Amino acid sequence: MALAAETRAAEKQLDALYAPLLGTNPDHPNGWTIRLIVASQTEARHNRALWAPSHLISIRAPGTKLLSMIELPEERHLELLFGDVTDPDEPDAARIEAIERTFAFIDGLPGDAHLLVHCLRGIGRSTALTLGILARYMEPEEAAAALHGLRPEAKPNRHVTALCDTVLGLKGRLAKQALRFPAKAWKPARS
Repeated sequence: MALAAETRAAEKQLDALYAPLLGTNPDHPNGWTIRLIVASQTEARHNRALWAPSHLISIRAPGTKLLSMIELPEERHLELLFGDVTDPDEPDAARIEAIERTFAFIDGLPGDAHLLVHCLRGIGRSTALTLGILARYMEPEEAAAALHGLRPEAKPNRHVTALCDTVLGLKGRLAKQALRFPAKAWKPARS
């Protein structure tokens, strides 16, 4: 009986941490309601037991290692290798293939997935990628407001955001929203 109560309490805690951003999501193949956390590598490591993600996207620069990361089967852990650079000509800059792999991974999430997205600091690459993920299911301004709610200190990497914008065919609308970060308080965009 005590174990069942502990299990229910843990499930309630996860539901609060991974509160869905959408009530329903008919645009996702499995109806994933966007339950996610954006964090730094250190936060992800320190909170791995509490957050217990079902799926993980790790972004790291080439030549670096993930330290004591969350153990998940390969099909539930997407590892992306690119640096936090904004010049697309840099050797370790993100490439469009990373965005396409991310979106394919997202399409495979089950409806009840708890996704953790992290990079080294949880400020640039992971927030840009998350902004792109959100913009698949909501307008760019709504996606930016949702990202701010998830990670107020976000400063989305401009190059990664531009790649997401291109893949989504948003013609600069997502990149424009990324310029509004960082913001202490989120205000609707002026028309």
